[in-house]
Amino acid sequence: MLNELSQVADSLERLGTVAPSRHPRINPMGKNRDLLVVSLDDAGNASRIEVLPGETAANLFRVEHGSAGSSFPGFNIPTPLRRLDEASADALKPAVEKLLALGKNKNSSAAEIKESIRALFTLSKAQTSSARQQQQFQWSCCELVSELAELLPRELAGLKNFTTLVETLVKSKPTLPFFTESLAGLMVDQNAEFDRRQLLLFQEVLFGTLDWKKRTPEIASPDYWKEKVKQDKNANQPVYLDLTSPNAAFCRVAHSETSALINTALIQTQSHAAAGEPEQGDWAEDAFGETAELQVKFPPGPKVAELGNVKLFSVNTNEVQALQRYGFKGSQSFPVSSARVQKMSDALLYLASEDKRGITCRAIPSAQPDKRDLLVAYLEGEPEGRAQLAEMFGGEANLFSDADFAAIAQPVLEMLEGKVAANPNLNIRLLAFCPIDKAKKQISLNRSLRVRDVIQAARDWEAGARNVPQVSVWFYDKNTKQSVFRSHTAPCPLELSSVINRVWNADAKNGFTASYQRAISIADAYDVFLANSPLAKQKSGAAMELLVRRMSNVLIAIGALKTTGKWNGVSDTVRWQSVKAIALFGILLQQQRHDKDKYMNETIYNIGRLLALADSLHLQYCKFVRTSEEKRKTGKVNSPSELIGNALFNTALDQPVSALARLAERIKPYKGWADTYSGEDAGLIHWINRQMAEVRKGIDLEKLAPRTSDADKAKLLLGYLADHQQNETPK
Repeated sequence: MLNELSQVADSLERLGTVAPSRHPRINPMGKNRDLLVVSLDDAGNASRIEVLPGETAANLFRVEHGSAGSSFPGFNIPTPLRRLDEASADALKPAVEKLLALGKNKNSSAAEIKESIRALFTLSKAQTSSARQQQQFQWSCCELVSELAELLPRELAGLKNFTTLVETLVKSKPTLPFFTESLAGLMVDQNAEFDRRQLLLFQEVLFGTLDWKKRTPEIASPDYWKEKVKQDKNANQPVYLDLTSPNAAFCRVAHSETSALINTALIQTQSHAAAGEPEQGDWAEDAFGETAELQVKFPPGPKVAELGNVKLFSVNTNEVQALQRYGFKGSQSFPVSSARVQKMSDALLYLASEDKRGITCRAIPSAQPDKRDLLVAYLEGEPEGRAQLAEMFGGEANLFSDADFAAIAQPVLEMLEGKVAANPNLNIRLLAFCPIDKAKKQISLNRSLRVRDVIQAARDWEAGARNVPQVSVWFYDKNTKQSVFRSHTAPCPLELSSVINRVWNADAKNGFTASYQRAISIADAYDVFLANSPLAKQKSGAAMELLVRRMSNVLIAIGALKTTGKWNGVSDTVRWQSVKAIALFGILLQQQRHDKDKYMNETIYNIGRLLALADSLHLQYCKFVRTSEEKRKTGKVNSPSELIGNALFNTALDQPVSALARLAERIKPYKGWADTYSGEDAGLIHWINRQMAEVRKGIDLEKLAPRTSDADKAKLLLGYLADHQQNETPK
């Protein structure tokens, strides 16, 4: 695993420093929110404030200390900074209403908003921060700062302003109440010039949420304050510190180049004397050709929910005779430099952290039953992105109401299209970690994919999912308490393996039950998705054969339920897996150059349609000939367990001509009845009869191949499952 993770570490070098559970490390500020840059004077007082939009703030990094949860020079402060609950309701209500009105009026001026904020400020008092909040601030601006002052040399090229900021805070020892009070004063400074957008942000930071959706309590009423506490719970604002008078010869603290230099400095000057630091070895050439100090003991890796403890290096050399024979003990079997180990550890923790779920990591089905692997996906060179890459590659729609691939992928593809326009050679890295046992983990997938290929594959995948006739399947929405018919979905790429790797068995008592039997891997699924690898064509063909073989019995049952309307005869899971399988048929057929505009006119497809229509006619015969009027009024029909088309379908899969011959004999009494029937639902019955005649015109037995291929069987199933052009009411 180390070799592959080393490649990850190289592209994440600016993100990692040392083991984050004990030492400072670098992480991006993030681009989802505006950032307040607060400049401090020589005494540590806040003297100037500016606002950086999230896109610019994303280029700034902060030093974090995992054991304390602190960061510097960027950190979060609790908001709101001011409290209004002690103000007079008579004075507060008009002040709040005026400020809200100015905020909603796009034509209001910055001067008006500023004056309204100042008026509300005079009614407020400083917010009382909790002991925990004050401790958090102390961790960031005192303890971590002191550690950085000891860790970093005083003279660092390019970091003069950063080290000056550190020294300033070491001397001033600020507190949270003092800092927030001075920050609030800057926001309402009469002489400062702020634009409208900045002032509206200040309003939120100062006073919290003043208005919210579906707000019914009157402003300043007891219910208003009660609801406001809920709205402001855990609210915070990201802040970044800088100097009021920086040295012009160097970059200011709030600059991306400073962030990169801080990261480099931490890597080069890390202290190995801290308690619990892994032992270091001699300088030598490591497994990557780098001459450096080698790591003797590897640090413990992160704990991942899906995998448990992930160790960078785990092997008991006492049990490996080959290693003993050559004198390789412990880490000697794979020598790695200390710096690289620390970078790899940090890279793994960054990519697999909880706040990266769906973005750079996601749990996916494992090759082992009842196990989960971990998928890691990121843009090479840009791992700090916020797009849901891992969700696009590893997502699953477990319920009919879940978002499918098209919904998940759309915002990601839009982002990728913008990225690739600027960098045509951009790649996506895919890694999958799987458990070997409790101690050992292994990388089971390591792919670098061109973004252009991924975009094209995704668009083709979505188009393939639509390469099927409309097949409506019933579900019951428990939230709306209504029946819902799903006629389309776009499965996620890995759902090809999750659908195919299920083998369905049926019995009269339990219905359909599935067992896991691995037939294709996640690597196979991605090859089929990309459709441009050397083995993609063969894997697509193998997937079609498996899908037909493992899903035919389920889909034949779904076809029968479409006729009878007895949808509760199978579970939601069976029906939803069937909808996915139908879409996968469309994808695989399209990859084999079978477009629905053509195959829906082919003989094999029309045989499936004819069998479905035969079922419908047979059911109508049973309803009006074999069932009494009294029983029919209760919605019951005396019909056999298998209708005529359904009973012949398995024969049709391998011998369609034989199935047609038997259908011609068995349909005669039902067709003869339909020709002369004039009672209830006669219009529907005659329509079915006419449709059967039309479909028969599209059947040319001479065009049938001697043996039905897997693609033919898929078309036959789709024809059988396709909705009738005239809808029939489900029972």
